[in-house]
Amino acid sequence: MEYPGFPNTEPKKSSSYMHREEVFNYIKRFCEHYDLRKYIQTHTYVTDISPKTNERCPEWTVSYRDVRDKEVKQADFDAVFVCTGHQHTPYIPDIDGVEQFQGEIIHSKNYRIPEKFANERIVILGAGFSGTDLSFALAPYAPQIFLSHNQDRLESVLPENVSQKPGIKRMKQKTVMFLDDTEAEVDALLVCTGYRYSFPFLSDDVITATRDKVTPLYKHVVNAKYSNLFFIGILELVHHFGLGHIMSKYAVRVLDGDAILPSETEMLKDIDNDFELRKQRGDKPHLFSMNEQTWQLDREFAKLAGVAPSPDVFEKLAEFVINHGIKNNLGTYREKKFKFSEDGKSFIIEN
Repeated sequence: MEYPGFPNTEPKKSSSYMHREEVFNYIKRFCEHYDLRKYIQTHTYVTDISPKTNERCPEWTVSYRDVRDKEVKQADFDAVFVCTGHQHTPYIPDIDGVEQFQGEIIHSKNYRIPEKFANERIVILGAGFSGTDLSFALAPYAPQIFLSHNQDRLESVLPENVSQKPGIKRMKQKTVMFLDDTEAEVDALLVCTGYRYSFPFLSDDVITATRDKVTPLYKHVVNAKYSNLFFIGILELVHHFGLGHIMSKYAVRVLDGDAILPSETEMLKDIDNDFELRKQRGDKPHLFSMNEQTWQLDREFAKLAGVAPSPDVFEKLAEFVINHGIKNNLGTYREKKFKFSEDGKSFIIEN
């Protein structure tokens, strides 16, 4: 959760897992340290980004409005970086009968406090990070929680009032039926099924986005048709601060002419080959699990960007957290505090 060259020097709390306020404060200190605020215009809502020509490196017209006075404005730019990430537009799957359900339906993006669900019976759809986190957060308040998912049964110990169930078959006015044909009365449905890619400010002839695929992006960053349009942060389950930094460095090298891109035809072929390889492995198009693929990608981009890759110890620590924390200790793994050795090649557990 650090950018290379700018360590987080604030006193750490008892855990190595940073709270959202700590992350936000770190980003603010980063901006202040490099005097970036004068370059940042806030309170803007971008409505359209369009190339002025069909050239490979066109100028871009950006239409936006100030959210305070609603005035619509335009400005031209030499390049565009799209950094909206992939956790903005909720993905809600089609559920048979969901329109009949009389309880509350909420996506994890809009969840705020557990007290709101006190004394309610809840079904949580999805057992990724959001789904499992919410099952622990709500357990002290809700008398019964059904964690509904289609992945392998979780090995970790869950709160006593949390039961694992298969996916949802259908909803009725006050009940949910699971794929095993068991039925339960519930008061609320929490949807933790992730997000879908959405770039409403770009036309379909510039970028095509489905739930889990954005194309045509060379190396998941450079638009193959317009090589001065870059996307940073659309990959899932990667170390976003470190890898985002490296990807940005690569994009800057492309802009400066220090990194020479292949032809559009060659880039499109590379994109197709990448998607085909991931399809053969059974991977989602933009999903990189925290395993050897992530760190291979890190090293590949570092070479393209002309910078040092992330330290090898990051890979070791991520592997340890997954195998000894997330898989078996969902409720307690975030309490751990780690410390890197002085030579930066290993880590120890302080608590």
